[in-house]
Amino acid sequence: MPDAGLIIGGLTVLLTGGDSLARLLAVPGMGVFRTAAPANPDMVLHLDADLPEADGSMLHRFSYDGDTKECQLLADGDDGWRYTFSTGGSLRIDGGNTASCSALADQSTLRFAAWLAYSMLATRLGRVAVHSSTVVCRGRAVMCLGESGTGKSTHTHLWQKHIAGATLLNDDSPIVAVTADGGVEVYGSPWSGKEPCFRQEHYPLAALIRIVQRPENSISRLSTIEAFTALQPSCPPSMMYDERLLDRVVPIISNIISRVPVYRLGCLPDADAAHLSYSTVYGS
Repeated sequence: MPDAGLIIGGLTVLLTGGDSLARLLAVPGMGVFRTAAPANPDMVLHLDADLPEADGSMLHRFSYDGDTKECQLLADGDDGWRYTFSTGGSLRIDGGNTASCSALADQSTLRFAAWLAYSMLATRLGRVAVHSSTVVCRGRAVMCLGESGTGKSTHTHLWQKHIAGATLLNDDSPIVAVTADGGVEVYGSPWSGKEPCFRQEHYPLAALIRIVQRPENSISRLSTIEAFTALQPSCPPSMMYDERLLDRVVPIISNIISRVPVYRLGCLPDADAAHLSYSTVYGS
């Protein structure tokens, strides 16, 4: 198949490969972000690559795809990283702008590998994927953070139901960037969750809200240290296990929280909680 391109988070991605390239482009939502193969891409993903064995120690082991499959992150030489998948195959990311993936028979693993490649390479360019459910209102975005099952998607659904003009941007992994003029932008992505939402759009970030289940509704703005610890767990977790990756992602987190307020919302799954967070962020 001819080379293809994507535009995600304001970055161009060149895709090369054989059968896996066609399969990746067929993943729901991916077509929304498709473009012509860029001549000077920000990053490159080679699919169906012939990869040698990894050369390095294991850094992190974790589950994905509803905890049914396992992935390992290894250091790979002095300038790269390697993800290996329990379903077979691996993904290598170099210290520059290129990732190479062996043939992956499992479709959900192929989709996940593309997310890993993008999220790792994008940190070099000031972007970070943030696990969140993100709603847009009055021309700005609000990101709801929290562990799985804490009510992120429920809260953004309540915004859509009870706040006039509120719409969903992404329900799993939007991309956040600090712009050259010091602003913070949130981009839709091809990776969404409980409520598939694939929008090639971006908005200024108005606030981040860490959702915590409580028997009553309350909201408070977090200090700098509290804000960092609220956002950091929602960034790709494997980046916390290697100093080279920490050096990339920590400045991005610091830049975001220095420019955007971060709140903790203790809440019930009700309309009052949506109105409380909305009025706090927008002031009315």
